[in-house]
Amino acid sequence: MVAMRKLTSSALLAALLFLLLVVSGVSAQEYVVRSGYDSPLPADAGARTPVPVTFWALPLWVIFAELVLLPGEFLLVIKLWASLGIRQVSGANVLDQGARARIYEYICHNPGIHLRGLSSEMQMKLGTLRYHLNVLRHNHKIAVSGDNATVRFYENSGTYSTEEQRIHKHLRNETTRKILCVLLDHPQVTRQDIADAVGISGPSVSWHMKRLEEDQLVLPRHEGRITAYEIPAAVAVYLGRQIRAPSGIPVQECPGIAGNA
Repeated sequence: MVAMRKLTSSALLAALLFLLLVVSGVSAQEYVVRSGYDSPLPADAGARTPVPVTFWALPLWVIFAELVLLPGEFLLVIKLWASLGIRQVSGANVLDQGARARIYEYICHNPGIHLRGLSSEMQMKLGTLRYHLNVLRHNHKIAVSGDNATVRFYENSGTYSTEEQRIHKHLRNETTRKILCVLLDHPQVTRQDIADAVGISGPSVSWHMKRLEEDQLVLPRHEGRITAYEIPAAVAVYLGRQIRAPSGIPVQECPGIAGNA
C-alpha cells in the first residue's frame, strides 16, 4: 500500500513537471496578431464552414499531455469521492449511517409501524425516511407489508411470519390492542361485553372485529342472535407474549368484562 502511494505521488509529480515544461515552452513562442480589417478578403473568396477536429488530429504534445494526465485525474476523482465519504452501500455497511441505523433500530423495537408513524415519532421528514427505508429494504434489512393505504415495516431475516406481522399491525392500534387484551383474558365475549369493557360504541366494536376476522385473528361464534368472539389458540400464544412484553400494555390494566360474558 505504501509503495503504491509513493508510485502514485511520483506519477502525479512527473505529470505536473511535464505539463509545466510544455506550457512554458508554448508560452515562450511569439505570436503576431493582425486585424482582419487591415487585410480584407478577396471579392471572390467564399465562406468556409468550420470542420470539427478529432482528438488524434490535435498537435502531438496536446495528445501526449492528455494521456499522461488522465490517470492522475482519475485518481484525483477517486480521492475526492473518498474524502466526501461517498461509497457504495452494501449489506455490510448499510447501518454505518447514523440516521439509517436509528430508523432500523426503531423498526426493530416497533414492528408494524407505518411511514407517518415513523415520521411523527422520530421527528424525521418523510423524504428522508423514504430514502433510508428504500436503502434498508434493498439490502434486505427490513420487510414491508400492507395494502395501498398503509405500508408497514418489520425487521427482516425471517423474524416475523405473515401471521405475526398481521398481529403486530393490529397491536399498533390502541383500541384494537385493548380489544385483543380483553379477548385473551375472557374468551367467548359478545360485542356488548367488549363495548362496555373498552368504552366504545357497538358499531366501533363491529368495525374492529371485522378487520380482525379478515386477518383470521379472531373467530366469531354465533349463538342465535348473539355473536361471541374468541382468539384461535395458536394466535393467543404469540399474542399473549407480545402484550405481556415490557413495550405492551400490562395485563392488569385490561378493562374488566361487563354484561353476559
